[in-house]
Amino acid sequence: MVPSSSNKDPADSARRHPTTLPTKILLLSLLSSEISASVTAAAAATSTNHHAGDDNNPCLLYLAKSTIPGAGLGMFAGTSFSAGQLIGRNVGDAAFPTTDQDWHNSDPSNMISKYTGDYHWPLTNYDWNAPDIGMQHEAEDVSATVTGFGAAPNCHFRLLNVEEGAAEYDAAGLDRYTSPGAGGSSPWFNRTSVAARDIVEGSELFVDYGQSWFLTRDGVFELVPVQESYERAQKFLGKYAKMLLGIERSHEIEEEDEEEEEEEEEEDARNYNIQDLLDQNKLILGEEAQVDLWDLIKTFPYPTRERQALPATPNDAIRAALGDIMTVEEENSIRDMEYLKEHGKCVDNIVPGLSTIPHAGRGAFATRFIPKGGLVSPVPLVHIADKTTTYMYAEMIGPNGNIVRNTSAIVGKQIIFNYCFGHPNSTLLLFPYSSNVAYVNHHLTEYNAEIRWATDFDFFHKREWLNKSVDFLEKEWTAGLALEFIATRDIQPGEEVFINYGEEWQRAWDEHVKNWMPPSKEADFNNLTLFTDVVEDSTRGRAGYARAEDFNDDVESPIRTVTEQKTIPYPFSVEMICQVKLGHTEPYYSAPLTAPFFKREWDEDEDAQTPETFEKCDVIKRFVKDEDDYDPDESEGGDHEYYYTVRIEGAAKRILEYDNYLALETHVITDVPWRAIRFRNIEYTSDVFLKNAFRHEMILPDDIFPRAWMNLIPKEERNG
Repeated sequence: MVPSSSNKDPADSARRHPTTLPTKILLLSLLSSEISASVTAAAAATSTNHHAGDDNNPCLLYLAKSTIPGAGLGMFAGTSFSAGQLIGRNVGDAAFPTTDQDWHNSDPSNMISKYTGDYHWPLTNYDWNAPDIGMQHEAEDVSATVTGFGAAPNCHFRLLNVEEGAAEYDAAGLDRYTSPGAGGSSPWFNRTSVAARDIVEGSELFVDYGQSWFLTRDGVFELVPVQESYERAQKFLGKYAKMLLGIERSHEIEEEDEEEEEEEEEEDARNYNIQDLLDQNKLILGEEAQVDLWDLIKTFPYPTRERQALPATPNDAIRAALGDIMTVEEENSIRDMEYLKEHGKCVDNIVPGLSTIPHAGRGAFATRFIPKGGLVSPVPLVHIADKTTTYMYAEMIGPNGNIVRNTSAIVGKQIIFNYCFGHPNSTLLLFPYSSNVAYVNHHLTEYNAEIRWATDFDFFHKREWLNKSVDFLEKEWTAGLALEFIATRDIQPGEEVFINYGEEWQRAWDEHVKNWMPPSKEADFNNLTLFTDVVEDSTRGRAGYARAEDFNDDVESPIRTVTEQKTIPYPFSVEMICQVKLGHTEPYYSAPLTAPFFKREWDEDEDAQTPETFEKCDVIKRFVKDEDDYDPDESEGGDHEYYYTVRIEGAAKRILEYDNYLALETHVITDVPWRAIRFRNIEYTSDVFLKNAFRHEMILPDDIFPRAWMNLIPKEERNG
């Protein structure tokens, strides 16, 4: 860190290095030479945190004010993590698929596309691409919401230090044929986050949103820098340094150091004192002039990503010019641990596990002793102005002969609805996105935590919003509200944490359990929506529901042929796919139009090199391997005993010398190894789509929920 030179008399600095007109001209020339192209383009377009662990059980993660100006919340490391180490307590975050939402919010009168919804959904700023989470086969159109690391950390492209994986599907023992809780909680959990590099305690944690996330939100996030922005900003700083110091890079400052090692030179340069440079007459501008100059650079009209990538202060600009922007910003992204303990809020007080409540699935358990009045967890919120945006509708034929939603037939609600707070007199929903708060279950009488609005969090929690209308909130697309869960009595380590969801929620659950009937396996294959293909082969339903992962992990069992499946069918919820590259051998290119049937052996060099190319297939024969057919690629789970002959039928692109066209083809591939035959989950069959699954928002009590938000009662009553 470069020591501040604020003890230097500003007047003296100004006398030695006055700001002159030529300097301003030089500035404008410097600006125009480095970022004029971007400018042209832009012109066109409480005390509750005190119980956060001790030396033997420190808080691992904090929420606190981000080191990025204007970014609101940030997530910080409460301890150091090594590269590759799981961040947190050996379990990942909860995840929630939202399916076909644009379609469910589209206009049924003039529906043209399934993706034309226009509605308020601020979670779009927090959602992830379904394939990144492993949810791509839940439905035709899926977005994934993830709590904790999926929502709380910021993105800084130069300081990315967290890598995130996919979530797992595990219903926590809630079987759809035996439990009324099945489908009432998200089966997606354990989306893990690991350190991408060594992380020191106090560091702000940054995840990769992807550049397109920012490039499509210029009006919201004020041209957040992407990778290329920093490269151009660093080049600008090189010219800035040359203007101030007469150098291009830091190690050229003193020629007498030429014999020293390059690494030592650069380290010395990064810590070079501005005052030393002044004393050596190395700067042509004094401190006050530098401040004026840098303020002009940072506030120059027409913001650009390059200018946003520049350091915030002139001291940091010098440091970055002597070293690099990343080093300066990394140092600035580390909070002192005492700051985090005093001003941050620990998100490490609870961890998920199997709940002690029947049919509840997972619950949240204390990781340490939490005294009465202590913080259980901070609860930042994303507001959803209209709860009907979570409703799911039946289909009907629209005026243009296409399938549109039937607004008079609500068949369910998105799973995320169960995890939102609401009120009977309001359309507003509040989704809590802090780590593990989604697992906190309900107990009407024996709850040990209560809800209140956040304290000591004014940099994020906008208290004035509590007096605003829902119409006002509908115009806000970024989060700005936060609750807290506070212990109502001492909570022991390992004890499950409960809050009170409200009497209305309890009545709804009791009614659901009373009326619940297990689904029939034979009638289970078609769930909430007609986007699910009706299964014509009634034998498939007899097998009930199962996940593809169960079959993909089974190395020992033989894969059933189509003949065997007539008596022992696979579940309706999975389909078989084969890793095959169609049309890659010479006969495919020269085959005549009258030859739609192709047969060949599976080719390791061609077929196995296309990991994304899987075709729906059927096994028609199975052969026992010879002793010399050992497959080293299957040895991890035990070598599989069989080879298979598979059949693939359907449309394929025929590549001929004189034309390309689509044709119905049949392909028979022999000698296919087990590892090239996989099972895939069929869309709309998971527990998320169960008919009559429990859906109800958690109810905030009247003394918490503002009357200004109660837009389902007359306005005069709201103001009463």
